Amino acid sequence: MGRLELFSRICVSEPYFALQEVKGEGRGEVVARLPVEPRSGMECSPLHASEVYQHLSVLGACAASLVNPSEGPHCYLPRRAWVERLHEGPLPRAIQPLHGSAKAEFNQRRTAIAHALLSEPDGQPLFAMGVDYNVLHAESFVRLFQGTRQDPRPESPCWSPAVQVPRPSLRDVVREGECLRGTLGPVGVELCQGHFVLFPVLPMAAVVEGLCGLAGTLLGQGEGQQSARYFVTRGDVRTESFAHAGETVRFDAHRLAVKGRDHYFDCWASVEGRVVAVMELTLTCLD
Repeated sequence: MGRLELFSRICVSEPYFALQEVKGEGRGEVVARLPVEPRSGMECSPLHASEVYQHLSVLGACAASLVNPSEGPHCYLPRRAWVERLHEGPLPRAIQPLHGSAKAEFNQRRTAIAHALLSEPDGQPLFAMGVDYNVLHAESFVRLFQGTRQDPRPESPCWSPAVQVPRPSLRDVVREGECLRGTLGPVGVELCQGHFVLFPVLPMAAVVEGLCGLAGTLLGQGEGQQSARYFVTRGDVRTESFAHAGETVRFDAHRLAVKGRDHYFDCWASVEGRVVAVMELTLTCLD
């Protein structure tokens, strides 16, 4: 199965679609190699949670596309995803591609569910993830999001393999008690590359990255220092709406409790009071 065929099946393309060597293994089952980019930060896992979300949600969509009872291209929109760390650690940042597998099924005509696993090349499990998708035919997606269409400018550079989706950078970060908030935006189309063509939507992986980063900063401040090493032990994110290119997104992380080394957070992202996503997050402090 070629990359262009996969792009047409799930309406996600490069560079957001970064999976390598995607192969079908059975009905609704796929495997792939997951790339690892150089990253810094205090999250001590072979792959950061936002990257796990990005790659495994795309892999799950590929698996679901193989058992879609309807013909034609479809958009697979994650409505809920839960990620759980399986490895003990800390483990260093991976330096070679990791192994991903996913199995999916349709539980209703327009909804699908996928279960995915991220492992080291030697088979050591790292993260498990489940994703529920709303599935829209591409024509329905276009009708729904017609008002957000943005045709590429003639001078816009073409994508090349050297181009990577930039990481979100929050500004105006302010702490109020056990809550830390920051702002992203206006969202540039460069943050939405490949997600989706002509209808740039801020990927939920970018939302997860912003929320995890805020919570990690708040964890460090709670330990009496500016930063502290941590794991993302569990995350449960629910998509309520979308942030489109040109909109400004507010991120909030609220620490609910601390039990031993585990810090529990409620997090959310919003656009002018409209909720984009909510996330229950557990971070484990290593310092």
